[in-house]
Amino acid sequence: MQTARGGQHAPKVRRALTRRRFLATTAAGLTGAAAGTFGGLVASIAVAAPKPKQLNVGVVAGVETRGLKAIAPAWNKMTGVQLNLIEYPYASLYEKMTTAFQANAATFDLVMMDDPWMPKFGSEGWLTPLDASPFNMRRDPDIFPVVYDLGTWPPTSGPIPPGEASKPRHLYGLTVVGNVELFMYRKDIVPQAPQTWDQVLADGTSFQNQGQQFYGYAIRGAKGNPIMSDWFPILRAFGGDVFDDHWNVIFGSSDTVNAVKFLVGQLRAVAQPGPDTTDAADRSRLVATGHALQSTVWPAEASDIVENPQVSTMVHKVGYTVMPMGAAGRHTPMMGNWLMGIPQAARQKDWSYRFIAWATSAAVQRPYTAAGGIPSRKSILTDAALNQRYPFFQAMSASLAAPPFWRPRTTEWSAIETIIGTHMNAALAGTESPEQAVSRSATEATQHMKEAGYIS
Repeated sequence: MQTARGGQHAPKVRRALTRRRFLATTAAGLTGAAAGTFGGLVASIAVAAPKPKQLNVGVVAGVETRGLKAIAPAWNKMTGVQLNLIEYPYASLYEKMTTAFQANAATFDLVMMDDPWMPKFGSEGWLTPLDASPFNMRRDPDIFPVVYDLGTWPPTSGPIPPGEASKPRHLYGLTVVGNVELFMYRKDIVPQAPQTWDQVLADGTSFQNQGQQFYGYAIRGAKGNPIMSDWFPILRAFGGDVFDDHWNVIFGSSDTVNAVKFLVGQLRAVAQPGPDTTDAADRSRLVATGHALQSTVWPAEASDIVENPQVSTMVHKVGYTVMPMGAAGRHTPMMGNWLMGIPQAARQKDWSYRFIAWATSAAVQRPYTAAGGIPSRKSILTDAALNQRYPFFQAMSASLAAPPFWRPRTTEWSAIETIIGTHMNAALAGTESPEQAVSRSATEATQHMKEAGYIS
């Protein structure tokens, strides 16, 4: 076995030591840097609450939570209030929160929510407004406006679910994981970042087969959410969409058919074998290991796979940019934020709010980001030093400013995404034609929305 100093294990050991040193010093450094910020937040809250022993926080198990884990020791030391991060797998987290909310149980003081869950939680009235008394949170110009819009209910744009438009609009969640979908490409091969999907196709056609098993584009095409995440920005770029502003299904348009043909015909022709079974990590590894020229990517994948020297041979060789434009002439990045909110049944609302405001403050977001958290502040995403470490931050900033679009704000979206994602996968696999996939999706989605009472 070779030694850690000079052998094959050295990078891994050095990285582990560096991370331990960082975590060991974060609490002390962050306490001093953010003490003034915290004091201001405490003073800004009108109702003084007794200090609890801990805050119970329902969070998703995975990389999305690592930033919170990194800053928790600083919060614990500074306040004496222990942050109890209760981790659940994705599906279990939603179930646990929904069960607690329905029972009006004080299970959680804070919850971490995927943004597609906001329609359910917002319409049921399960969350505490952050922009109303006693908290009165105001928009910070250093945070992209779309971030606040995403956490607002009823939604600020797009169709509004039946019965929700008359409700007062409030901010119910603030982003703690600023996910926005990006486009990645081999900048050592492609001279300029592609601005259009036509250029993506042209680059993919020109450079495929430049090496052994080298593909012009990596498609994330597994059934359901995976293929929808990969293809929905293309649909929007081509001028298509799923619903109009009155929840009528407009998926059967010629723009939709053209977008499907582009994916399952033209991009498929330069893509890896078996794209209909490829999911996110597989897609990113194709680029990271030098087997694909370009693809879509989420920030956590860029950090954990593409820019991770333990996994990738393409570190510093990949560029990142905003999602390309189509015939509609606009960039169409898609949001996938995780929000932090306070349940109506929470017992420690004052302290929960203090944590949200503290954790999303500029002072705390810097060490949060340095530990691998995904930020949404302009000043963090445009910071020169952080961009050296996270080369996708500039693309994130440009994408959040574009602005990005969010998934339709309806509790029915999971079912609709499954319907469309199943037929798009079939079209990619060649078991349905593009026309069949579009027609069947539109018919089934329309029937579902009728049964749900959205349209007649």
